[in-house]
Amino acid sequence: MNLYAISDLHLGYSVNRQALAQLPAYPNDWLIVAGDVGETEAQFVDALQLLTSRFAQVLWVPGNHDLWTLPND
Repeated sequence: MNLYAISDLHLGYSVNRQALAQLPAYPNDWLIVAGDVGETEAQFVDALQLLTSRFAQVLWVPGNHDLWTLPND
């Protein structure tokens, strides 16, 4: 098992969404997502759905942009 960490995905930018979509699966490994996933609830949900499908476990720590993201943005 490996432990990976990423942060500052800022999925409001299309180039970042494209990079995330191309991330390969690591089904035996864990991922720490250390904040600033996106600017909307939909971006956050989409990212976590994708990441949880590609890693054995995903741990999320909110960043300042995540704390500004409110439901129904």
